[in-house]
Amino acid sequence: MHHAYLYIGEISRDKILSDHKETSKIPKAGNPDLIERTYEILTIDDARELKAAAASRPIEKDGKKIFILRMDGMTVEAQNALLKLLEEPPSYAHFFLILPSAHLLLPTVRSRLSIIGEDRGRARSDLSEAESFLKAPPPKRLEIVKDLLDGISKERKTRKDAIDLLDGIEQAIYESQGAKDGRRSLEAVETARRYMNDRAPSLKMLLEFVALNV
Repeated sequence: MHHAYLYIGEISRDKILSDHKETSKIPKAGNPDLIERTYEILTIDDARELKAAAASRPIEKDGKKIFILRMDGMTVEAQNALLKLLEEPPSYAHFFLILPSAHLLLPTVRSRLSIIGEDRGRARSDLSEAESFLKAPPPKRLEIVKDLLDGISKERKTRKDAIDLLDGIEQAIYESQGAKDGRRSLEAVETARRYMNDRAPSLKMLLEFVALNV
């Protein structure tokens, strides 16, 4: 069994455990070695806590320590702090990270994870919003950004909707312009995505930056 997995999108704890033979029979109720955490942004302090928890052995002699970690993002500092742990975890430790998109992780971190559930390509219908965004003039793009942010503030939408828009824009640029001709626009998307993992990212600033630079 691999020791570190990345699940894309929503998934239940029970589904994760049942997906893997080695974890399917692990007790769920009252099990101190089954550690679930939910973060908005996983920080360096959170990473240190996880490293300390992983360093202590399971209660049962031949038991396993399972970490199920849900988050909207992870700071660069936290990713670097967890890199060694994900690369060479204790034999008894298994990590399941759940994020909206694999693009929120550094390439070095992604390479240590077995990715499950990632859409390698969006359906054509799923790209329509991103394509409309790219075809719109800058003032209209800023209106789209404002509507999205209003939806997030009123809890009709979530941060994942912003990430999905960026992912769609990226794919639409690749399809319409290619990596060479679309390089400047792709760099703008990547810059926004990278700063989304800061402690207190300004979605407004990042999305407006993309709106004016793609």
